[in-house]
Amino acid sequence: MAEKFEKFTVAKSILDLERIEFNEVLKEKNPIIFDTNFLFVTFDFRVDVIYELKKVIGGTYNLFIYEGTLGELESIERKGEKNKKFLPLIMKMLHVYNFKIIKSNANYIDDQIMSNLNRNVLIATNDKELRQKIWKKAYQVLYLRQKQYLEIK
Repeated sequence: MAEKFEKFTVAKSILDLERIEFNEVLKEKNPIIFDTNFLFVTFDFRVDVIYELKKVIGGTYNLFIYEGTLGELESIERKGEKNKKFLPLIMKMLHVYNFKIIKSNANYIDDQIMSNLNRNVLIATNDKELRQKIWKKAYQVLYLRQKQYLEIK
């Protein structure tokens, strides 16, 4: 008898991820917040982001995404965008590397990121416009350089 497989959905995949307030992020060692596009870097450019993180950051770090990022992933899932094929892999990555979800009511994640900038929190993004905004406020950003390796600037 053939097994029946349940259809993959982002909503079902994230039910067991821990949700925390932003102030709890500040208590963690080397917190890194991934924005939505950075989640796709590993799969879109075939770069092992976790391996590269270890090279750039070194020891211990903790990974986070905003709750609104999940909404963006669900939107990609609904619209059937080209990156939809990476969603199951991203969900697996969120679980394997113990990402925590930062509670958020913001509809636009970039605004949430900008309003919570903190010297102790590294933002990981490949969004050029967002990087420029963060740099203008003199904060550091983790990003993929030359589609090959991570850099902090």
